[in-house]
Amino acid sequence: MSAASGVSPPQEVRVGGGRLDSTSRPALVMVDCQCLFTLGGSPGTRLHAAAVNAGKAAATAREFGLPVVWLRTIYHDASEIGPVWRVKAPALSQLRPDDQLAGFDNRVGYREGEPVVTKKRASGFVGTGLDALLRDLGVRTLAVAGFTTGGCVRATVVDAASLDYLPVILPDAMADCSQEIHDAALVDLDARYGDVIDSSEWFVRVAPRN
Repeated sequence: MSAASGVSPPQEVRVGGGRLDSTSRPALVMVDCQCLFTLGGSPGTRLHAAAVNAGKAAATAREFGLPVVWLRTIYHDASEIGPVWRVKAPALSQLRPDDQLAGFDNRVGYREGEPVVTKKRASGFVGTGLDALLRDLGVRTLAVAGFTTGGCVRATVVDAASLDYLPVILPDAMADCSQEIHDAALVDLDARYGDVIDSSEWFVRVAPRN
């Protein structure tokens, strides 16, 4: 404190210094695990590994009795895509209800009857009932897997933090179109919006204690 003014000096704004309590009332959200986003994911590729690990995460969450919620992007008409994505990501126009590319990749292990939230924007919270669903389930910690890391995964995590969930990002169970985008997104998310933790490590933390 300054003796002259009696006012404490301002603190420099820093990010990334703390870790969250990332085990309280957990659920797993699977973001856009659709075939369009896993194209080219043949064995030996990053996409293949991410899809397989996402499927393992979903199976482990079920085993532990955790809610598994699925997000998907679907458009009935190209006008629903919005002006930005019509220019930046025109391939999204293929995400029609009956198009094979809009379906869940078999490797991620979607199970009939698990809740599916349909969205039309990057974040799973924009214009959807995701927040209400999670509140009804009593969720506090939100583990996130899926596609793509710097796109819909990142947008969903940022909004989850804004809504006071505790986000956990499972880096081995997600991917992006380039490793550089994937890595940069993870650095930013870990610094500002959640904890980046490999899925195997996180599930050890939330495993039921007998």
